[in-house]
Amino acid sequence: MNFKRVYTSTKTYFVLSFMALVLLVFTSTMAYKQIVGMQKSAEMVSHSLHVYNAISLLTAHFTEADSEEFRDALLNTNKKEGIYNNYQEEGRVIMDSLANLVRDNPSQTKRLGSLQVLLNDLYKQLQDLDKTDLEADNTLLQYREAQKSIISISLFQIRSLKNEMLREEQRLMELRQKAYESDKSLAPLLLLLLAFLALLVFVLSFLRIYRNKLRIRQSENFLKNVLGTTDNVVNYYEPIFNEENDIVDFTIIFANACNRDYFGLEPDDMIGKTVLNFFPFLKESGNFNHLIACYRNQDKVKFKSQVLMNDSTMWFESLITPLSDGILVTARNITVEEEAKNSQVQFRKRLEKQNLILLDNRALLANIFKSISHIVIHLKSIRNAEGQIHDFEIVFVNDRISPVTGDIPEEIKNKNVSVVFPEVFKTGGFEYLVNTIENNNTIEYTVPYEKENRTHWFSTTAIKLGDGVTVTIRDVTDEKEKSNQLIKLNEQLVIRNSILNDAESIAKIGSFLWYRDSDTSELSDNFYRILGFEPNAFASSSKKFRDFIHPDDLATYDLKLNESLNGLTSEEFTYRIVTKQGEIKFVKTNGQFLEKDGQTVMIGVVQDVTQSIYAAEELRKSNLELQQSNAELESFNRVASHDLQEPLRKIQLFISRIEDIERTNFSEKGTTYFNKVKNAAQRMQNLIKNLLAYSRIDSSKTDLETIDLNDVLSKVQEDLTNMIKDTQAEIFSDQLPEIQGIFFQMEQLFANLIANALKYRNKTNSPKITIQAVIVGASEVPGNINLISKSYHKITFKDNGIGFDAKYSEKIFEVFQRLHQKTEYTGTGIGLAICKKIVENHYGYIHATAKLGEGAQFIIFLPA
Repeated sequence: MNFKRVYTSTKTYFVLSFMALVLLVFTSTMAYKQIVGMQKSAEMVSHSLHVYNAISLLTAHFTEADSEEFRDALLNTNKKEGIYNNYQEEGRVIMDSLANLVRDNPSQTKRLGSLQVLLNDLYKQLQDLDKTDLEADNTLLQYREAQKSIISISLFQIRSLKNEMLREEQRLMELRQKAYESDKSLAPLLLLLLAFLALLVFVLSFLRIYRNKLRIRQSENFLKNVLGTTDNVVNYYEPIFNEENDIVDFTIIFANACNRDYFGLEPDDMIGKTVLNFFPFLKESGNFNHLIACYRNQDKVKFKSQVLMNDSTMWFESLITPLSDGILVTARNITVEEEAKNSQVQFRKRLEKQNLILLDNRALLANIFKSISHIVIHLKSIRNAEGQIHDFEIVFVNDRISPVTGDIPEEIKNKNVSVVFPEVFKTGGFEYLVNTIENNNTIEYTVPYEKENRTHWFSTTAIKLGDGVTVTIRDVTDEKEKSNQLIKLNEQLVIRNSILNDAESIAKIGSFLWYRDSDTSELSDNFYRILGFEPNAFASSSKKFRDFIHPDDLATYDLKLNESLNGLTSEEFTYRIVTKQGEIKFVKTNGQFLEKDGQTVMIGVVQDVTQSIYAAEELRKSNLELQQSNAELESFNRVASHDLQEPLRKIQLFISRIEDIERTNFSEKGTTYFNKVKNAAQRMQNLIKNLLAYSRIDSSKTDLETIDLNDVLSKVQEDLTNMIKDTQAEIFSDQLPEIQGIFFQMEQLFANLIANALKYRNKTNSPKITIQAVIVGASEVPGNINLISKSYHKITFKDNGIGFDAKYSEKIFEVFQRLHQKTEYTGTGIGLAICKKIVENHYGYIHATAKLGEGAQFIIFLPA
């Protein structure tokens, strides 16, 4: 899989590149303008030289008219017509050339016009001189001399204008030379600056690209390590289309090592192959359609599936996520969970059966208590700070107490003996009871009782049971001869009561009665079944039972058994057994020693705790994972609160400085891009703050207090005063209740819901927000939540805004879910997720209903 596809946003790089490009273009433009200016200056200097040359030709032209040779040539009868015409044509050509050169200079053009007039006069004067025939009329010699004088005056005037033109061109030449020298000196500097900037942009770009390359490598290595260590199957597929644009299969682009662990497939062999080639059962089970739906709808899909591969049946929970040009498949092996569920069902059935037996035994014992004529009381020890028994609590007493003392059993239960029977402390009965418990002795004694001015004698038997004593009291005033029979009956009752109580405390599955002297045992039917046998399949004994102990636990088992035999005490402990079928089970044993018919016997119970052991291990692993998740969340909080916000604050600082210094130099498009950068930085800061708020919502619920929601609403309205005023919103509210909660979280809940209503308002109407509160029964609370109260406060926030499509009523409460583009409405997509988390933190439920264009309702249920 190409991990560069999922790299972070390049907005920052684009902005930096754009700014570098703008600077480079600006510098290049200035250099180009400088070169063009230098070229133009050179052309103007060259133009001035051409003007100089043209004026020089003009000077030579009109100077020729002042020479005697030219004038004599004009007087020459044979050539004078051709000379004059050629001279005039030569002047016209020079003037046309000069007029073309100075046409962009108004002052020179004006002088050239005056010069043209003088030249025309000169040509006319020369023509008059040309027409003078001195040979025919010698008297005209004096006229010729006068005409020469006139020509000289014209030539003087022409020279004056020519000198003015030369001075003007001299001035222009000096200015153009200065401009040329200036452009010639700045051009190399600008070119050098341009080269330096280009080199700087290249170096910065290279360093940035190299740094990004290192980051991408680190990201790739990190992601590969994560995918390599996860227990989930992670694959990436891209679709294969037929000619009708239907998806017929997917190409495997990436597969992690879990494919080898679970399916025996080598990841490298899978890449480039099709999905159905390796997992044809997806087509048969219909789960292939989930892959297609995920890609087509660009939405997550989650489902469970049973997989049979390599003669092994496994259960997987798959999450299909659209990603780039394909889909990312994450499959978690839930085989152990499914098997545990099945085992729990079986265990529950066995437990229900045992409970039925227990109820039967309880009913039997209750009937026995009703049918016997003696009193049975069970007392629990009450010890002082030094651990000494100073009183007893009456835990159980049967109905036979009423005819003797007049007490009703239900009224004296859970009361102290010192309050109900204070005479026990006078007759020595208290000492007997203490001795029974402290020394683990079964004591029989007879005590008197005064009733109706007559002394009655009662034979009492006290037997230790836990940290208490079971007392059986018999009226032996008239029936002392039956004392032995009553004692035997009492022992039987003690045994049954002991078995019953132990069964209730540890959810009994099997029971046993072991005779120490003869090493024979009586096992219940369930005990045989725990060992994998049918009831009474073999003669039971401690030696026989030892054969089922797991070899690794034999030493511990023998040690515990020897300790019990030596001290005639039993301590609950857990060990492993191997059943007839070779299955290893964890069992827990508890029991106690009694004397029966002159023999030492042990009665006890055994429970299969295999599932409990495995469940405890799973719970331990889950706790470790939870601790790791909490540590990661804490790390995220630290990063988000400092590491992520620090560079963002610097970006915003530089944006502010650039805006203060350079904003007036931005083009219209540059200003647009700059505002987008500024808004993106603000959105990023809001996103980080909302993420922190979301992750810091505490679910421990240890600081709940009584909160008046009317105070919460007032505080929120005060905080949102400007926003409410700007939108001309109206808020109507019922009298809100008091709840047990966290004030700042409820304040954030109300603020998010009201701000949402104001943000997504209808542009044509002023916002109206109605808050209603009623009390409803727990049965009216929707959703699958843990109901902790019989009644709930139903609080409804209703607005007249733009609403939304009802199909998004669940999606809007997910993190980063937005129904509108960021250009339409600002926001981070976390506000409603925070609302949901706050409500759940208060043992409540929140959901939304709406119609597009007709407003929305957010309904909250909180315990009353």
